[in-house]
Amino acid sequence: MAFDPHDPYDAAALYDMWLNCQGCPATFDFEPQRPLGLDYYHDIGQRAKAEGWVVHEQPEAEPGEDVSYLVCCPECAARFGLAAPAPGQRRAPVAIMDICAAVRAAEDELAA
Repeated sequence: MAFDPHDPYDAAALYDMWLNCQGCPATFDFEPQRPLGLDYYHDIGQRAKAEGWVVHEQPEAEPGEDVSYLVCCPECAARFGLAAPAPGQRRAPVAIMDICAAVRAAEDELAA
């Protein structure tokens, strides 16, 4: 499976470069020695999901506002009573799509 900009786990990993818990100092950084790219961010997002991290896209307060994510490790998610988002089709934030395009272009340039 490939990077999915609609998945809040993949998108948050790409946007923040790794996942940092907002309730404690925990960080989810999967194989930091790997080259960065969409596969890397997909792997981080999906491993975090499998290990019980919770990632929610935060609604925009105003149209055009920057995208943001609420990220919690399993312990903080339990402490705050947060659950993983329900599966379903979500919109991909414009900022995430722009970053994806830039990363794909850089990957293509490196491969050429």
